Amino acid sequence: MRSTVLSFLLLSLWGGAAALAAWVVCRLLRRAHAPSRFLCWLWLAVGLRFVLPFGIPLALPRPQNTQLAEAADTVQALTQPELTVPDLPAMVPAAPAAPAPWYTTLTVWHLLAAVWAVGAALLAVRAVWGYLRLSRQVALACKTPDGCFSGPCVPTPFTLGLLRPRIYLPAGLAGPARDAVILHERTHIRRGDPLTKPLFYAVACLHWFNPLAWLAFREFERDMEAACDEAAVRGQSSAACSAYCESILRFAMQGRGVPGSLAFGQGSAKTRIVHLLHYRRLGAGAMVVCAVVIAASMTACMVRPTLENAPAATPETAEAAEPEATPTPAPTQAPTAVVNTAQLPLLEDPDNSPLFIDPVPDYKYISRFMGNGHRGDDLCAAPGTDVLAAADGVVVQAAEHYSWGNFVVIDHGTNSEGYSWRTLYAHLQSYTVEVGQHVIQGQIIGYVGSTGRTTGNQCHFEVYVDNTLTSPRWFTAYHGEGDSAEPTDEERQELIDRCVDAKLYDAMHTMDEALGGQGAQAVVFSLPLDLSDDVRMSSTFAQNRTGVDLAAPEGTTVLAAADGTVTEYDYNEDDGYYLVLYHGMDDGASWQTRYSHLGSVKVQVGQQVVQGQEIAACGSTGASTGPHLHWEVLKNSEPVDPQTVCELLSTL
Repeated sequence: MRSTVLSFLLLSLWGGAAALAAWVVCRLLRRAHAPSRFLCWLWLAVGLRFVLPFGIPLALPRPQNTQLAEAADTVQALTQPELTVPDLPAMVPAAPAAPAPWYTTLTVWHLLAAVWAVGAALLAVRAVWGYLRLSRQVALACKTPDGCFSGPCVPTPFTLGLLRPRIYLPAGLAGPARDAVILHERTHIRRGDPLTKPLFYAVACLHWFNPLAWLAFREFERDMEAACDEAAVRGQSSAACSAYCESILRFAMQGRGVPGSLAFGQGSAKTRIVHLLHYRRLGAGAMVVCAVVIAASMTACMVRPTLENAPAATPETAEAAEPEATPTPAPTQAPTAVVNTAQLPLLEDPDNSPLFIDPVPDYKYISRFMGNGHRGDDLCAAPGTDVLAAADGVVVQAAEHYSWGNFVVIDHGTNSEGYSWRTLYAHLQSYTVEVGQHVIQGQIIGYVGSTGRTTGNQCHFEVYVDNTLTSPRWFTAYHGEGDSAEPTDEERQELIDRCVDAKLYDAMHTMDEALGGQGAQAVVFSLPLDLSDDVRMSSTFAQNRTGVDLAAPEGTTVLAAADGTVTEYDYNEDDGYYLVLYHGMDDGASWQTRYSHLGSVKVQVGQQVVQGQEIAACGSTGASTGPHLHWEVLKNSEPVDPQTVCELLSTL
């Protein structure tokens, strides 16, 4: 939702910039007496810019100021859609999540989207209601010999209808004034204004929060009426022109009309009359100049600026890079050294944590990681610049991809804390390694290029910890001032939590594959308590509808009822200390067991256990009246009677 909202805001920003530029151009052209129908075409291009997310790409030089350059990188990242790579599932697996209420997933971005939707809907309802009310008001108007509709119910001349518009005239309108008004309204119909005006109004409703969208709509209305006024008085005498101006004064409307109608008297009567008094037809040469200016302005409205990713190389740089323009992608000699995991960063001991080396030491600038908006850092450099391995590791992928271009993925192993690390290098001109090859820190693995979906020469650098995407600048020793950064304690803890979830998912997935889809029903559940102790069933499933209560002395060993993975360990007021084990799938159904009111716990989340293994000790924590174990068996997260899957329970 965040990327959608930001993309729409950026689209509104580009449309607003086009509207502001068109407003300046139109003011200058009106002074030159340019035909208003030309100006209408320009405003239509502005309206189109408000709704089209793409445009004509225009490369702009990168700002020299660091702050401006970073702001430009942010804007450019938002204009590019997030790229997904479905054929590389191992790199970014979907972390499991328990079903949660829909409202827990709401963010401030959902709130902004809801406010926008309510505003747009209210404006749309207002327009539709006004259109229907006006239609009912003139329903009794009668058709006249000249094809118009007239009657006492028509207060002012206007055109109503989208696909089959009709001209409505007051009953008393006759003579030259009537002819001029009819010509005005028929010009509207011939130009398609009854349809383009509501469409432009719909665009303004979509961008109701942007005042420049309403400026564009107002100026389009103004030039649309002016164009029809010009058509009505073109070739007429001074007397006919004066009569037409009197009609404008007579039917001048107070306030704005209905977006679905074209009222003769809408707009500023003074502005329209002054415009007609100064109106004169231009010569052929002036018309051509105006048409060229309008065409150029319309083209400029559709431009989509992009930032050049690399500054122009100096002659010295170009000469130095020329011999390396097409490096040979032959594999380098594979070292025999073992991967040195001591080089890997530490999450839980940041004060003593090593850092990855800079994979592109000669980069010019960095376009930074932005999470969902931008998945890594772009290290922009001259083509052919060396790309180095950030740490020792093994090449697990080296191939070409439609988005990444030539890319390399290195598995760096697991650090002393148990976290695994991978790095990705994309958009390479070529790579010098092959899958399965061992590389050492600082070894050349490829060269900077612009392959795949990119706007310039760069190395796109991503860092994964336990297959969880993270910010490279937190764990990389970049040489640029301000390019490296340390995560806050909250950001570091959030990353650790995401890694725990990823490990849990991997363990559950591994269990499903190991069980071959048979799941818990491949064996019968065993008793969760040691029968050598004084154990009895104090409450059956029929009594509490969630599980069974097994009374036992405090400290009695609690056993895993089947092979599984610990997916949850927590405390609450009802269950006290409790554990949840996941036992895999059986014919599409997932199986879990839950152990509550524990006195102590012997396992941790993510740990795999086997049937009969000690996992906890019986206690009386939470809402309990004495030492016992509350045991639940869950099928697809719904409780079932444990006696149906554990025959030994009937002996208690």
